[in-house]
Amino acid sequence: MNRCFLLLIPIIAVVANGQTFRAGQSAPSANPGKHWAASQASENGRKYDEAIGEVRSYQQEGGDAFLANTRTGWLKYLKGDYAGAALAYGAANKLQASALNPLLGLLNVAQAQQDLKGTERAAEAVLHVAPSNYTAQMALAGAYFAQKDFNKAGSQYRRVLIFYPDDVDAMSSAAWSDFYRGSRRDAADGFRKILSVSPEYLGASTGLELSQKPVK
Repeated sequence: MNRCFLLLIPIIAVVANGQTFRAGQSAPSANPGKHWAASQASENGRKYDEAIGEVRSYQQEGGDAFLANTRTGWLKYLKGDYAGAALAYGAANKLQASALNPLLGLLNVAQAQQDLKGTERAAEAVLHVAPSNYTAQMALAGAYFAQKDFNKAGSQYRRVLIFYPDDVDAMSSAAWSDFYRGSRRDAADGFRKILSVSPEYLGASTGLELSQKPVK
């Protein structure tokens, strides 16, 4: 019995990474890095399908699953495949829930689709991990503003200004939120502050003028 078993060994095929090799024939050494580099080169040439294929090969040769899913999400986002991007970013998030890149990727996807509720959810997920993240704070405030919830928008823009008090875009949006919710004095103060540091800032002079007009 042992002799028969030994005689069978040379003709048994070994399967690795979807390829078949005869015993005694060495499989090519895995080199995931070459596929990562090739993916970047394809991305630079805007060949997104090729870039995604190289990421797939990267993972098949032992590359990191989190990195592969995050990069796939980015490439599918660039391609305009937002559903595919969301799936890839979601998979990356499951692998490493504390990582910001997949969450910011999901935020990009929601904004690209002009999905205001999706933007809210994605921004809140980022802020749960990183409460001071500028991109997520501004996205959340912008979603409130777009839905004309100026009370929430103003509160969120002021929260941005706690962390980034010199951010003129947040100052402007906070001032306009105050204006639209009827707090004209606060709005005028906000526009004056903007004009004191950026006299040519778009809309600030108009905002101040409108805020100072008597309410009929």
